[in-house]
Amino acid sequence: MELIDWPGVARNALWIIGLSIVLAAWSHLRWWARRHGVRVRHAFDWPRFQVPFNAGLILFCSSLAWSSVHWWERGMWVFLGIASVWQMVATWLFARRYGWDAPRAASSATAGSADSARSVAGRSDSAS
Repeated sequence: MELIDWPGVARNALWIIGLSIVLAAWSHLRWWARRHGVRVRHAFDWPRFQVPFNAGLILFCSSLAWSSVHWWERGMWVFLGIASVWQMVATWLFARRYGWDAPRAASSATAGSADSARSVAGRSDSAS
């Protein structure tokens, strides 16, 4: 006779580990932002926070999908987990290209303004 429900222990361990990773990412972000003189709300978009935060969400969603009873509930948790995987991979690829401390919104705005500045400069050179 087995007294411990090992699948239940595994399901509950996943969401506990996932939320502890989310909490650790939040704590690290607050510490890092305070140390570098950056507001926390500006650092939310940085890969330094987004990658571990989404990793924790993936574990949390997989645990809740595993323990769901209804098909629609399981589908919603799987959808949210897949969205977190997509967000984590996209942010990780962005971090490899621009660095872990580059805000995503500011980098795309900076790249857009640099491209528009080049196109304006190109028009002025061709007009002369």
